[in-house]
Amino acid sequence: MKVIIRIARQELSLLFHSPVAWLILIVFPVQIGINFLYYIQMLGRAQRMGNHFNDVTSIVFAGLQEGFYPGVKGTLYFYIPLLTMGLISRETHSGSIKLLLSSPIKVKDIVLGKYVAMMGYGALLLVIICLYGVAGSFFITDIDWMLLASGAMGLYLLICAYSAIGLFMSSLTTYQVVAAISTLAVLAGLNFVGGLFQGNDTVRHITYFMSIAGRTEQFIFGLISTQDIIYFLIVIGFFLAITGMRLQDQREARSRTSRTARYFGLVGLCFLVGYLSTIPALTGYIDMTATQTHTLGNQSRELVSKMEHPLKVTTYVNILDNNYYLGAPEKKSEDERILTPYRRFMPDMKMEYVYYYDFSNNEGLYKNYPGESDAAIAKKVSDIQDLDFRKVLKPEAVKKIVDLNPEENRLVRLLEYGDKKTFLRYYNDIRIYPGEQEFTAALKRLVTPADIPVITFLRGNGERSIIKAGDAEFRTFVNELTFRGALINQGFNVDTVNLAQQDIPGSTSVLVIADPKTAFSPEVQQKLAQYVASGRNLFVITEPGSQNVVTPLLQPLGIHPGPTAIQEESRDYAPDFILAHFADSAGTIAPKLSGYKADNGVVSMSGTAGIGYHDTAGFHIVPLLVAKNNEALAIAAQRKVNGKEQRIVVTGDADFMSSAELGRRKPYNWNQPLITEMFRWFTYGTFPVNTGAIRSKDAIDSDDQGILMMRIIFFGVIPGGLLIFSAVLLLYRRRR
Repeated sequence: MKVIIRIARQELSLLFHSPVAWLILIVFPVQIGINFLYYIQMLGRAQRMGNHFNDVTSIVFAGLQEGFYPGVKGTLYFYIPLLTMGLISRETHSGSIKLLLSSPIKVKDIVLGKYVAMMGYGALLLVIICLYGVAGSFFITDIDWMLLASGAMGLYLLICAYSAIGLFMSSLTTYQVVAAISTLAVLAGLNFVGGLFQGNDTVRHITYFMSIAGRTEQFIFGLISTQDIIYFLIVIGFFLAITGMRLQDQREARSRTSRTARYFGLVGLCFLVGYLSTIPALTGYIDMTATQTHTLGNQSRELVSKMEHPLKVTTYVNILDNNYYLGAPEKKSEDERILTPYRRFMPDMKMEYVYYYDFSNNEGLYKNYPGESDAAIAKKVSDIQDLDFRKVLKPEAVKKIVDLNPEENRLVRLLEYGDKKTFLRYYNDIRIYPGEQEFTAALKRLVTPADIPVITFLRGNGERSIIKAGDAEFRTFVNELTFRGALINQGFNVDTVNLAQQDIPGSTSVLVIADPKTAFSPEVQQKLAQYVASGRNLFVITEPGSQNVVTPLLQPLGIHPGPTAIQEESRDYAPDFILAHFADSAGTIAPKLSGYKADNGVVSMSGTAGIGYHDTAGFHIVPLLVAKNNEALAIAAQRKVNGKEQRIVVTGDADFMSSAELGRRKPYNWNQPLITEMFRWFTYGTFPVNTGAIRSKDAIDSDDQGILMMRIIFFGVIPGGLLIFSAVLLLYRRRR
C-alpha cells in the first residue's frame, strides 16, 4: 500500500508540473457554472413574477435540458482524456517504463498507484462540483441534500471509470495525443453503444448493459442501484486489469495461447458478474430523493405483497398506430427501465412485446397512402422502420390471441395475473405513459377484483350519455380510453341501469343520475327512494330547467335546486358562464379541495342553478362550490345509516363534467381534479389510487445580487486564485 501511495504522490506531482492540470481546474468551474447560475437566476425571476415551482432541487440539478449534473456529465467526457493521456505513454516514450518493469515494484502497484493519482485529481473536480451544491443551498430553501449526494456519487464513479479507460489507452501508445484521441473514441463508443442493435432481442441486452451513458442518469435522478454500481466497478476493474496484464506481458514471456486465455477469461468473468448484477431478484435499490420519487406508495406496495403469482406484461404494438415509436424495438430496453419502480418490488415480472398491424386512427399515415390496404401500408411502414415484416402479426393472427378492437387497436399493455387479464393504456397527454396511479389501479383489477367500485349510471330518462363523444356528453370522464382521468383508467368499473326494466345492482358503489330530462315513473321513483333510504351513495347532477325531475327525490333530504340559472357579470364571458370557486368548507370533505381553494382554483360551469339546503333527515351538508354571492352550486351531504356513512353529492350544473368543459384550455379550470376528488370521497379514499406522493418542500429563493456574488466567487475568485497559485508554483519549480 505504501508503494501505491508513493507512486500516486509522485504521479500527482508530475501532473501538477504540467499546466494542463491547472488549466482544467481553472476552466472547469467556469464552464459548468455558467448555465447553472443563469438558470437559477431565471427561476428566481420567474418566481418573483408569480410563478411557482415544485421539486426545485431536481429541476436545477437533475433536469434533462438545463440540469447542472447532466451538464457536468457532458464536460467530463472531454477533460479526462487530457489528464490520462500521459500516465503510461509518457513513461514509454521516455524509456522509464523499462526501469519500472525491471524494478522489484509489482505491476499492480504501478497501475494502482497511477490510478489512485487520477482518483485524487477526480476528488478535486468533485469538490468543485460539491461547492456548486453548497451554492445552490443559498438559493433553494429545504434543498434535497440526498439527491445532491446521489448525483455527486454518480459523477465521481463516472470520473473513475473514464480514468481507468484513459489509463489503459495510455498504455497502448508512446504518443500522448494518440492516447487522448483513442480515449475519446472509446468513451464515445461506450456512450453510444447502448443505441446499437436494440431491435435485436439477442444482442440488445448486451449493448444496453455496456452503455455508460445511462448509468450515471439513475444516480443523478436520485436512484442508486447495485446494478449501476457493479457496472462501474466492472468497467474500472476490467480496464485496470488489462492494463496490468499488458504491462506484465512486457515483463514476463508468455505464450500467445496463455495471453489469449487470460484476456478471454477476464472478459468472461466481467460478463458473468454483469449478468448476475442485472437479475432483478439480486438487484438492490436506494431511493435518495426526499420525496421518494422512485419508490411505490404504501397502497401499491401492500397490493404487490398480496400477489401470489408473477405478473406478465405484454405490450401490443400496432405498427400503424401513431404511438408506435413508444413501443418500437429499439425502445424496448428504455421502456423496460421505465417500469423499474415496479420491477424493484416484483422482480419476477415478465415483459413481452407483440408487433402486429390493424386499422388505426392514425389519419396522417392513411393520408400519405390513400386507397392502399392496411397490409400494403404496414409493409411500407416495416421497410421504413427496418422491421422484419415476417414477424409482424396479421389482424386475424393477433385476434386469436386477444381482441384489441375495443382498445381501438392502439398501443396498449396487457397485464396478466394467473387467469385474469386487464389493459393498461397510454394517454393523449404530455406524460403519455401510465403512472403509478393508473398501473396500481389496473393491478387491483387483477389482485383484488372484489374491491373494485362500480359506478352505475341511470338511463332511460334522457340522461347524459357516457358513450357518445358529443360536447355535452360524459364519455371523456367516464369511458374515454385516451383520457388519463377517465373512471375506467382510474380503477372504476362502469355500469348502466334502466330502472323501468331492472333493479339497481347490489354491487353499485355510487348511483349517478346525470341530468334526466323526463320525469321518473312512480315505479322508478320508489326504487330510487328505497336506494337512498338503504344508506347507499348517490350523485345527482341536474341543470337549470330540468331540476323538477329530481326534486321529488331530493326534497325529503332537505336539498332543493334553484329554479333558474345564476347570472354573473363578466368582461369576457356570457352571464350564465360561471367560474365557481371552492367553498371554505370543501376541505372538510376532501383535503385536496383546500389546496385547490388556496390556489384560487375555479370550476367552469356553463349554466348552473343554485342549490338550497337545510339539515334534515340527519344529514350534515356542506357546500363544495360557490358563486360570487356565496350561493352554493354544488353540495355534499353525509349521514350515518346502518352503521355506515352515506354520501350524496348534488350539483346545479351538468356541463362542468362534459367533454367540452374537460377539454377547455381557457380559462384554466379545476373541473377534472374536482371530479376525481368527488369519486375518491364516494369510495372512502380507496379510488383513485392514492400513491402517497410526498410534496416537495424545496423552493427557489434567489435574487440577482446573490447571483452576482456567486459569479464573482466561481468565475473570479476561485479561477483567479488557482491561476495565481499555479503560476507562482510553476515559476518556482522552473527556477529550482
